[in-house]
Amino acid sequence: MLSEFQTLDARDPRRMQRVTQVISHLLRNQFLHVEDRGSASLLDILLKSDIERLVSDYFDVAGFRLVVRESEGWAGIIPDTELIGHPRMRIDETLVLLLMRRLWEEGVQEGDVERYGSVLVWLNAAYDAYQDMVARARRPALQIGEFKALVEGLERRAIVRMGDMDDELEDIPVTIRALVATVAGDEFLAHLEQLLARADYQDTGPEEADEDRGDADGPDDDREDAA
Repeated sequence: MLSEFQTLDARDPRRMQRVTQVISHLLRNQFLHVEDRGSASLLDILLKSDIERLVSDYFDVAGFRLVVRESEGWAGIIPDTELIGHPRMRIDETLVLLLMRRLWEEGVQEGDVERYGSVLVWLNAAYDAYQDMVARARRPALQIGEFKALVEGLERRAIVRMGDMDDELEDIPVTIRALVATVAGDEFLAHLEQLLARADYQDTGPEEADEDRGDADGPDDDREDAA
């Protein structure tokens, strides 16, 4: 595989530089979305079949699967759980991610779908839904500032996009992108159900409950835990 990178670099150094930028972005953020600043050109280069194969082979070695969804405007890397297991997440991160999937699904069912399959919600309404969720789970709720910080973490991974504060409404629009259905997909939900069935889950949270499985974090140790 190294020889393929060397060949591309010798033939077209500028294109190789773009490939390096794509790989670097995915290592840092896990996903990219065409509507984010600077990401449209990265997706364009990744949509070229020879580049997609090269980048896919690169991440295969690290135990990640490259997923490209042109119709939904995104690309990203998903852990191959047969090789490296499920990444660890704190319980609050898990709940917020699941909430975003639920709100996205509700929007799709109601036909409130925007470009690239995204669904628009408002932060205050999302926080109200979160409070209902944790109340049913008999867990203490985060303050809205803490909740917003977790949503911002999802924004850094391109799963959602937060708009500017609406001064009149005193609220912030949150666009939930279709890739949430892949991040919190059926396999992720099945794994979560297995964790919930464990006696130590409620006391420790999934990150401690998973430690004895030797789960691996993402390819970049500095980035946030990924689903």
